[in-house]
Amino acid sequence: MKIAYLVHQSGAGSERVVASVLSALDRERFEPLVILPVDGPLRAEIEALAIPVHILPLGWWIPATHWSAGEFLAQLAGVSERTDALAALLEGERVDLVHTHFIVTLEGALAAARLGLPHVWQSRGFFGGGFPPVWFDDTRFIFSVVDLLADALLCVSRGVEAQAAEVCRLAARRVIHDSFDLDAFLAQPVEEPAALRARYGIADGARVVACVGGIQRRKGQLDLVEAAPALVREFPGLVFALAGTAGDAEYLAALEARVAALGLERQIRRIGVEPDIRNLLSVSEALVHPSHSEGFGLAILEAMASGLPVVATRCGGPEETVEDGVSGLLVPVADPPALGAALRRLLADPDGARAMGRAAAVRARAFSVEATARRTEEVYLGLARPSEEIRALRSRLADFVVDELLTRSRRAAAAAGPPAAPPPLPRTPPRGSWPARLRRRFGGSNP
Repeated sequence: MKIAYLVHQSGAGSERVVASVLSALDRERFEPLVILPVDGPLRAEIEALAIPVHILPLGWWIPATHWSAGEFLAQLAGVSERTDALAALLEGERVDLVHTHFIVTLEGALAAARLGLPHVWQSRGFFGGGFPPVWFDDTRFIFSVVDLLADALLCVSRGVEAQAAEVCRLAARRVIHDSFDLDAFLAQPVEEPAALRARYGIADGARVVACVGGIQRRKGQLDLVEAAPALVREFPGLVFALAGTAGDAEYLAALEARVAALGLERQIRRIGVEPDIRNLLSVSEALVHPSHSEGFGLAILEAMASGLPVVATRCGGPEETVEDGVSGLLVPVADPPALGAALRRLLADPDGARAMGRAAAVRARAFSVEATARRTEEVYLGLARPSEEIRALRSRLADFVVDELLTRSRRAAAAAGPPAAPPPLPRTPPRGSWPARLRRRFGGSNP
C-alpha cells in the first residue's frame, strides 16, 4: 500500500512525530512518501529513512492563535491551485491512501476526495482558549469538514478525541498516542555541561529548570514568569531556560516586557531553538510545562524519558502521561501560584524529585513508537476504497467546502476589521475555478 503523508510544517517540533512513526512502519507492507510545505530540518530526517520527500506548498485553513485576519486570508489564497498540484502528484505516484498531519492543512483532504482515495486525518490539539482566534471561532464547521472528508480521524489523546466526538459522527475515531524511539533518543550524544551552560549563558552551578515549547500564548510561559520571583528569591542561582521558536511576536513582546519589569533577565533565559533537546534536558533537574492547551505534549515525554520530573498543567494531554505525585506534578491551568508551589516542592526536595524522575523514565516506556506504528497500520488496513457513490459525493463536498470556507473566512475577516496589510493577490485564476467565482462574488474581474 502506497501512502502519502502530508505534514503541516517542516521544522523540528511536533512534526518530528511523523519521522518517528515512519521509522517503525512495516516497509514490506507499506510504501511511504512524504510531502512537506517547504524545505526544512524534517526533510533530512525523513530522507535518512530512505523515504522520498516532495516539497509542495500547503496553506493553513485554520488560523493560528496570533494571526491577523489578513494573514489568514493570505494563507487561503491559492488553495485550489495547491490542491490541483497535489492531486497531480498523488495520481502520478499511484498513491493508495492519504494521511494528513495535522488538521490545520486542507489540501490533502480535498485531493483525496477528488481522486476517490481513502483519507486519514490526524488531530494533535484542542480547540478553544484562543485557538482558533475569536474572530474565526467556528469549530463546529471545522469538525464537520473533518467528519465529511476523513475516513478515519486519529487523535493523540482521549481528550482530543472527546472534543472531536461532539461533532464527528461519520469518520472512525481512534486514539493513538504520540511516541518516539526512546532508546535512540537516549543514545544521542550530548555536549559537555560546561560547554552547554556557556552556550546558553547559564552560570556554572546554577540550578536549571527547562521549559520547552514555542513562545506563544497557549503555551503559557507568562504564567511561569509570574511564578518565578518567589522561587528565585528562595533558591538563589535558579534559572529557567526557555527553548522554542518565537512565532507570536505580540506574546513575545509581552513576555519580555514582564521579565524586564520583574527584573528577571538573568533568571529567565530564552535560548531559542535547541535542535537536540537532550542537550538542555541533560543540564536540567526538572521540566515545567505551563500550557493552557496541549493535545499530548511530546516535550513532556522526552523529559520523562530523560529521567526528569515534570510539573505540567491539567490542560488535556499531560493527564494521560504524567502520574500526579508519582512521575511528576499536575497543577491547574493559568494558576501561577499553584505552578510555583509545585516547582518549590521539587526544588526543596532533590531526593524526592530524583525519585519522581526515575518513575517518569519507567512511565515513558509505555509510549513506544512500535506500538504507535502498529496501531496506525491497523487503521490503514481497516479502510476500504470509498464506493463510487461516496467518491462522487465527496468530490462535490470538496467544492462546497472550499466555497463555504472562503465565505466564512471573508465574513469573519470583515467583522474583525481591516487587515494591517492586504493579503497578496493570487495570480489570475482560470475561468470557472473557485477563485474566479470568488472574484465575481466580491466585485473582481476575470478575463
